[in-house]
Amino acid sequence: MRYLPAVIMAIVLLIPPAGLLAQEQVVIIPKPVQNSPFVYVDQTNLFAKAYHLFREGLAPAAIDSLKKLIEESGIKLDLRHYYLVVANFADNASPVGLLHEGSDFFNTRLYGLQDAKLYYIFISRQRGTSFVSTLLTAKGSPFIEALPQFIGLFIPFLPSGVTATGQDTTWIDMREFEIPAPFQKFSNISVLIKTELEAERLLGTITLDNTSKERWSFGIATAITSVNDVDFNIGDDGVIRIQPKPRGDLANFAVINYNFQPVDTKARTLATSFHLLGGMRLARVIEPMLGVGFGLPAGVVEVHLFAGYSLEFAQELKSGFEVGKSAKDVGKRADEDPFKTKLRGKPRFGIELKFP
Repeated sequence: MRYLPAVIMAIVLLIPPAGLLAQEQVVIIPKPVQNSPFVYVDQTNLFAKAYHLFREGLAPAAIDSLKKLIEESGIKLDLRHYYLVVANFADNASPVGLLHEGSDFFNTRLYGLQDAKLYYIFISRQRGTSFVSTLLTAKGSPFIEALPQFIGLFIPFLPSGVTATGQDTTWIDMREFEIPAPFQKFSNISVLIKTELEAERLLGTITLDNTSKERWSFGIATAITSVNDVDFNIGDDGVIRIQPKPRGDLANFAVINYNFQPVDTKARTLATSFHLLGGMRLARVIEPMLGVGFGLPAGVVEVHLFAGYSLEFAQELKSGFEVGKSAKDVGKRADEDPFKTKLRGKPRFGIELKFP
């Protein structure tokens, strides 16, 4: 039994995480939506307003102007989906960003594309279309990628001098990305934008981090118990001794958490979720634990309270052996094991630090 933790650790470490043996990649070209490119007469000059607002560092107001322009052109935005927007003010001034509910324009994070869609919108007064190529690179979930290490415990630049053209006819090229199923949950999406395939100058590039929310996470739990226990051991002289445990019995556990609601494992929002936890004590004894946790944010890490119950595989004296005496003193063979295994249940409660 004493070698069981090491055996379990070795087995887990020998299992490679999903996606580690081969990194799958594929190049895709988004397809134009119906009636694209859209042609809109921008009589209120929203496009030029957006450009000047970008130049003045007023990005939120510039984004609002672009959104209004898109919607006035006849495109209905559903911000539950993701819109990769390129504002082609000039070939050397084309900001690229994302429109999505609750997200900043320059935030490149996506939360999975199983239900949401990814669209491409190119806005320009110089040309009706652009060339866009996209490389999808599959990756593993943060939980799976960090599992071996866990087991091992035991702003955009716009050049001066560029002005929007005086015309008010604006083209809006809109396309939809068809993301293959293997890349919908976890992938990096690298997008390259040019005026046309043969052009050497890039209008812009962006890499989107597509990482779905997860139910699994890690933690280190420090627990106490009100149960008063003792341990038995054998001294160098062969005498059986009793070793009382300190009151409170602080114990550290490496735990894996299952969150009832999926959480963003890359952001400090884990503490808002109730979760189940289970793990093993970081000690020479075998002591698994199960429990439930909850908590509140506390700065750099997430601190949670938890309550649970553990089972320790403890030692108990066999009949015929006595504390303070050796096996020989009680008429036993010197090489005879005086202990037998006993399951010792303990209520546990304390705090947990959750990662990642």
